[in-house]
Amino acid sequence: MATQSDKIAKLEKEVAIISERIKVIKDNHLFHIEKDISAIKKVVWTAGFLLFSNLIAFIFTMLQ
Repeated sequence: MATQSDKIAKLEKEVAIISERIKVIKDNHLFHIEKDISAIKKVVWTAGFLLFSNLIAFIFTMLQ
């Protein structure tokens, strides 16, 4: 049967593993997610600008 100190040692190892995984997620995965979101925002802004400019051109042609 495992003693109290064995259980504590096992929990400390598990906490260390979880801590390391959180660090990897924070340092690596979040950087890539932020980069992907930035690229998506650029595409949305570009599409919005093109749509707006076409709308302005359409309004000018309708007014003439």
